[in-house]
Amino acid sequence: MKPLSISDALKLYALLSPYLPDPQKVDTGTEFIGKIVQNIVSAEKYQVYLDAIALMMDINIDDILDNLSVSEAISMFSEGLQVNKILDLQVFCKKVGFYG
Repeated sequence: MKPLSISDALKLYALLSPYLPDPQKVDTGTEFIGKIVQNIVSAEKYQVYLDAIALMMDINIDDILDNLSVSEAISMFSEGLQVNKILDLQVFCKKVGFYG
């Protein structure tokens, strides 16, 4: 998986921004990503999860549902957020005043 263009990275941020934790309240990148997943699940907004994977993998949602197991989807979501440096993206967007 390769990093998104700035346009797609901003789309990803807009999609996930309601679920991003305060970076001061997590110790590691893994914990930050885990909290994003927890926030999406708590809000019962599973479509957001699928939309984010589709955007990061440049595939449609039907391909995700048909071809990826749950564990593969979780792995791809986590990898995509790491590759796209979601924590740095959050900091950047806040600095430039982009709130999705």
